Amino acid sequence: MKKKSAAGIAAALSISAATAMLSVASPANATGPGTSTSSTVGYVCQSRYDGAWFPINGYSRGFTTTAPAQVGKGVAFNVSFDPAPILAVGDYNKELTDIEVAYKVSPEARVLGYKLVGGSNLGTARFHVERRGAEFVVTSPDTLPGGVEFDLPTLVVVRAPSTAGTVTTAPGGSSFENRSFGWNRLHPANNQWDPFQCYANPATPVVFSTTNVA
Repeated sequence: MKKKSAAGIAAALSISAATAMLSVASPANATGPGTSTSSTVGYVCQSRYDGAWFPINGYSRGFTTTAPAQVGKGVAFNVSFDPAPILAVGDYNKELTDIEVAYKVSPEARVLGYKLVGGSNLGTARFHVERRGAEFVVTSPDTLPGGVEFDLPTLVVVRAPSTAGTVTTAPGGSSFENRSFGWNRLHPANNQWDPFQCYANPATPVVFSTTNVA
């Protein structure tokens, strides 16, 4: 792979958020929107071109998380995860598929339900939630065009704590195999499908939200 292409991909690969409305029923008496917090997640990333893997350094994504600062024991509340819009540059991404973004919830509260809301410029792509224990992965097997900014759907999780303490949320994923974020891309130069894989950098951990339970 040419150095110019690798550098260009490293600088240009950037993903936005998209739409879906796959939902699981959530309690009507869950608490309101709460406090919104903006966070930037730094990732460890890699991709592949013509069979050769290369690192993508300095990649990060923005998220807005909304959760109450405090709730009472047994009170259901919503936590929403809204990723920033994504632009996968068309020079390096002709098409995208298998887009994933992972979120993690702490075990101090039960999960009562979850759903996806919103999103834009997703075309006919349908997104859904895969629950993997304490992690929720927003994903789609469908294809999106590169070079077009899109916005992934917001994930809303309904939780209910049974004891006093602290309930937190954070990015999911832990490795290239269990990625926090990424997709598979069709490169226009060689017409090959290759992965773009990222996991949250453990050297700079991020907590999306903290809710104190009284």
